[in-house]
Amino acid sequence: MNKNTKVIDSDIITPFKIEHNVDEIITNGKLEQYYNFIDYHFEKNGAFMLARTYLDDIKTITLDGPFSDANHYEEVDMPDLKENVIAYLRRRYSEIQTQGKDGYQTIRE
Repeated sequence: MNKNTKVIDSDIITPFKIEHNVDEIITNGKLEQYYNFIDYHFEKNGAFMLARTYLDDIKTITLDGPFSDANHYEEVDMPDLKENVIAYLRRRYSEIQTQGKDGYQTIRE
């Protein structure tokens, strides 16, 4: 490795829980919709954020929060939590989206 090479092998924040779920919507015995996804749960100082990626679009992840806690989805101002979670996700996903006034929007640098 040359002196201009930098290795980043740790994150400022990591999820406290990662879940792999499948939701199937079946109508009259027929599979209508199938969702295969991974949820990342983050928490800092009581505030909570959730990120979800669908395995059929693994390069994109959506980010919601920060919220007051995992049980109450009341938005709170926690810019350091949001920045840390975005940094974690940037190392793993090509596109990060968050809810805007016109639907989901890509987070730019």
